[in-house]
This record gives sequence, structure tokens and C-alpha cells, in this order.
Amino acid sequence: MIMKNFWFSYQNILRRELLKKNYFTFFRKIFGCIYKFVTRFLRHKFSINSVNLDKIDKKDFSKLSLDNLFINFNCDKGSYFFYGKEKIFSHNYSIFYKKYLNFLKDKKFKLLELGSHEGKSLASFYFYYPRAIMIGANINPFQMKYQSKRITELFVDVSSEESLTSLSNHLDNELDVIIDDASHNLRDIIIAFSILFKKLKKGGIYIIEDINQFEVFKNLNPYVNELTPLEILKSIQEKKDFESSFLDEETKKYLINNINDIKIEQGSMIMKKKNISDIVFIFKR
Repeated sequence: MIMKNFWFSYQNILRRELLKKNYFTFFRKIFGCIYKFVTRFLRHKFSINSVNLDKIDKKDFSKLSLDNLFINFNCDKGSYFFYGKEKIFSHNYSIFYKKYLNFLKDKKFKLLELGSHEGKSLASFYFYYPRAIMIGANINPFQMKYQSKRITELFVDVSSEESLTSLSNHLDNELDVIIDDASHNLRDIIIAFSILFKKLKKGGIYIIEDINQFEVFKNLNPYVNELTPLEILKSIQEKKDFESSFLDEETKKYLINNINDIKIEQGSMIMKKKNISDIVFIFKR
């Protein structure tokens, strides 16, 4: 399974370079494949620049709240984190995860996070949800600092429909929870949602973090006269018709027929005098 997942990621990394016509990088990465696999194996085997969560004494973490776990792993989903020595008040999403996902606390379920980066949130979820099986999907799947038999690393480029579809096809089982904490680009959010929402089980939950962050970071929304993801979801919630260049009629109909409920919450992080911590929980019918 380790080799299967590694090869899936590497194939898609190479395909991405071809699509972008980065031919020199493509050939360089072909020759780097074996090196990358060996170094990854050794890094995990001997915990080089990585932490094996399975070997940590669970007693130290079992009594911690989810927010304290986020803080411990310096994850910006918590109430604060440190950037160097600077304490930064962050999104404070832990209260909403507890509100909507606490029923999964002691259950076995499968979670996918887009934009897992170093794996700080997955490490937090590892201890808070002791039976969860987790997948961290990222544009650089080899930067995860935390490892476990319950955590899988996979490649995804959320700006590419082909990459998202490839990831969807690779995931054998339906998922219980999907978290999008990836690019925060308006189009990417919509495309990822349209493809991966279908992988959720009945009653599953799709979560989009920082859903309006592009209102502050204008480069994340280079589009004119396009509905935002939040506007699309509110139209679905209110059973109003809508138009989006990123959704065909079949996909739009699927979403309308399969979304049971939508909960919109707001965290606490302020940047450029604006709250950038809108988070949405979308429940599948």
C-alpha cells in the first residue's frame, strides 16, 4: 500500500509537470523517483525530520481539548499559534469542529484533508479522534512531519480538475469527512467541492475553511462576475437557481439534490482589518 500510494503521487507529480510543459523538471523528477522513495522510507523508518505519532505516549495527549492539541502542534486551526516567537491569534476553528464532529469522537471514520502541509492538523486529529483513518493530500506530499499507520500522504493539485479526479478515483472507500484547507482560490474551492463531495458517504460532512479569504488576498480571485463559493452554497440552501462557469448543469443538479444542510460559522482571525475565518460545514443527504 505504501508503494501504491507513493507511485500514485509520483505519477501525478510527473503528469502535472508535463501539463505545465515543464519538461526539464519532468525528466529531473523521473530520475529522482527512486531517491525520493528511499529517502522517504528512511525518514519514516528512523524518524528523521519526522515524528512517529504511533510511538508517542497517548496519556500525554488523551485529556487535551482539541484546541489545546491544535496549540500543541502549532496549527492555525486553534485559538493561537506561534510564528517564530510571535504569538498570533488564529482562526479558532476548534469550537466548530467540536460542535459538528464531536459525535465522531470515539468512532472509526475516514477523513481527507486537502492542504495538509506539514500535517499539524492531522497530528491534532490523530489524538482527538483515536480511531480515525486520515489522508493528507497536498501539492507536496513529501513534506509531512508526522507519520502514523493511520495517516496516508497523497499528492493533489487542487487547481487541476485532472488531478482532483485522479485523487477521487484513487480513493477506494467513501469518506466520512473532507476538509478543504488548500489554496483558498475561488475556482479551486468550487472545483474541488464539485468533484470530491461525491466521495462522501451518506451523512458525510464536507468542510471548507477560510472560504472567503480571497476578499483580503485579491490574487486568490482573478475572476470577474463569478459567484463565490459561499454565494453558491447560499443559493442551494435557499433553493434558488444560480450560474457558475465552474459547474455544469449535471454537477449543479447533483449538489442541489444531495446537500442536506449547510452551517456557516465565523472564527476569529483578523487580517487587514477583516475577519478571514469563515468556515462552512456541508452535510450530505
